[in-house]
Amino acid sequence: MRKTITFIAFAVLFTTSVAAAQAFAPLVTIRVTLPDGRTEELTAAESGLARVTAKDGTEFGFRPTILDSKPWNRVVVAIFRTPSAAAPSQLLGEVEVKTGSAAVESRTSPAFEIAVVKVSPPPGGATTNE
Repeated sequence: MRKTITFIAFAVLFTTSVAAAQAFAPLVTIRVTLPDGRTEELTAAESGLARVTAKDGTEFGFRPTILDSKPWNRVVVAIFRTPSAAAPSQLLGEVEVKTGSAAVESRTSPAFEIAVVKVSPPPGGATTNE
């Protein structure tokens, strides 16, 4: 019983700290051109995941990671094929993009064009990597 209570307390603390970290993460707006030519604008917290579904039903995830201090000009975007009933999650690759610059084509299969439109402070303005 004591181990169960300790585990539950640890799980609650861990979940709360992850949620708090996300609340203070900058928001990254990404423009993604899919292999079918469709362009989507996605927003995710730094180190969060934005998802888009291709016309064939395949879901892809994009996780931005900021590499520098504010004004956040360098961002690496990791590209994932999200899990399905037939296959687990798969990292397809990463691209480094400069905020506000032209789109960069990924060297993944399938290929995507990715641009970081902007990086904004989180609602409330506090950040962990200023």
